[in-house]
Amino acid sequence: MQIEPLREQLDTLLSEARKNEDKLQRFGQLEQKLMATRALSQLVNIILCDFRQSFDLDEVRLLLLDETGEWARILGGVRLPELQSMGLELVAHESRLLGLYQQPLRTRLGDYQAALHETMFVHTQSGSVALLPLVRQGKLMGGLHLASHDVRRFMASSGTYFLDRLSAFLVMCLENALYFDKLEQFGLTDALTQVNNRRYFDARLKEAVNHALRHQQPLAAMMFDLDHFKQVNDQWGHPVGDTVLQQAAQVIQTVLRGSDSFARYGGEEFVALLPGADSDIANDIAQRILLAIDSHVFNVGLAEPLSLTISIGVAGIALHNVGAAEEAIARQLINDADAALYSAKARGRNCVVVQS
Repeated sequence: MQIEPLREQLDTLLSEARKNEDKLQRFGQLEQKLMATRALSQLVNIILCDFRQSFDLDEVRLLLLDETGEWARILGGVRLPELQSMGLELVAHESRLLGLYQQPLRTRLGDYQAALHETMFVHTQSGSVALLPLVRQGKLMGGLHLASHDVRRFMASSGTYFLDRLSAFLVMCLENALYFDKLEQFGLTDALTQVNNRRYFDARLKEAVNHALRHQQPLAAMMFDLDHFKQVNDQWGHPVGDTVLQQAAQVIQTVLRGSDSFARYGGEEFVALLPGADSDIANDIAQRILLAIDSHVFNVGLAEPLSLTISIGVAGIALHNVGAAEEAIARQLINDADAALYSAKARGRNCVVVQS
């Protein structure tokens, strides 16, 4: 009986078992890390960086189908370029994504082939690759591409259990990130006008006041009220009033700057924060909003379109008042803007009053 060959086979099996145990442990740690985050940007960062480091890969790329721009919106303009430089790609058309994978859609391993893979990787030109289509409810939502300079790393004859498990887990995590973002958007967005709501504004107000005081930069607030809005509801009904509010919110947003925060405060009242704006800048923006509303034709399904006006109150924070609590300063800012709005109404409406 030849004992030595059996011993070598046993050693090989034990070695493979230890490798699989170690791999499973690292997969488990990665899964726990993915489960602990709800933010899409953090999730993508873990996929592109942690996975590459944990499994000693030369390149990791993540593709997400983004036909509606939803993934880009969630990631935002700040993080998106950074993540794209790390290996994220947002694909605008499903046809391009489908063209990358063979049918049926499943994990594929094999040698790197330039004709097939050069559009899938940026830094890889040899070795072996693993292509993991990410499928949600039978629909392709993206793909995870892994590359190693080691030609034996992803051999076509190798099993795909761990990678199949990873792709299924990633789909679940991406779905969760999308779900939590929608919950957050729902909680911070006014259902009627689709602009930010009072809850969002209150949180943003604290941040803006803190930043203004810390950096000694001006901060202005505006309160808006549609003139005689009650008459619109009384004469034509609430559906017409709702349409007026929606259109008014859109008009105001076209004038405000990209850095400004805008929200529905309640009823026909809106509010805005203008970081870096002193009283002159804020007054100029308010006057342009006044003209934009006055010249806007509200098409609300009546025989004749409506014309409305708006009253605006403007106030700014006192930067020298560094001893006061930030919460008190924030509350005073809104009270001053509200008082200025009341003065605008008292002066006959359709005007801007800047609190002095």
